Amino acid sequence: MFLRTIGTGSSGNCHLLTASNGETLILDCGVPISEIKKGLDWNIKNVVGCIVTHRHGDHSKSVYDLRKIGIKVATPYLSNDEYSLVRLYFDHTRFRVIAFELTTKDGKWTHTNADGSECPCYGYVISHPEMGKLLYVTDTEFVKWRFDDLNHILLGVDYDKNMVDMNNPAKASHVLRGHMSIDTACKFVETNHSPDDVKNVIMFHLSEENADKDNFIEQMKKVAIRSNVDVAEPYKEWELRNPNVAPF
Repeated sequence: MFLRTIGTGSSGNCHLLTASNGETLILDCGVPISEIKKGLDWNIKNVVGCIVTHRHGDHSKSVYDLRKIGIKVATPYLSNDEYSLVRLYFDHTRFRVIAFELTTKDGKWTHTNADGSECPCYGYVISHPEMGKLLYVTDTEFVKWRFDDLNHILLGVDYDKNMVDMNNPAKASHVLRGHMSIDTACKFVETNHSPDDVKNVIMFHLSEENADKDNFIEQMKKVAIRSNVDVAEPYKEWELRNPNVAPF
């Protein structure tokens, strides 16, 4: 299984999971459809579907364009949408996908819109025999859930609180509200990390002004012991293996 990032950050987020037989699952589609097709090497016939975390354009830009060309797109944040039941959409492939709500203990959504209102946002646990179990989470201040048997973590980590300009309250609020800090990310990974099982921790969605790639990697390596720790960049790839399956 290969993971390829097509876009990351406020300009648009999109990743591809591609199995050895070519079957591809798209994770978020916040970039133009032309960029997604380019990332697929212009071959859409093996795309089994797309899962979207929330309605903001940097994650959902190409939802309707994908549907127009016949690709099934799961959007659980739209409660009345027939595409919200993600389990139904991948039963005929080797991908298994479960969506879960990114909410507080009292049920409020952790992500927000520009006006401060709550924004429904979902995380996903994605399983496939070739890679094991991958957790995909972004645009949340924290994750209240604990997960067992993870093999790979793809996590939206936006900012370092020490880099945020607190003298500009409005701008600082936009950065802090509904996004994850590197400190919170490290605590989350430490809680859900097993050195023998978690092979990759890949961070994405870093703020251009409030994040330091090398520092994020250095901090995460302290808790993700023996894991490959990296930061996503456009067209960067990683091989995701299932540690419980012999490589032959």
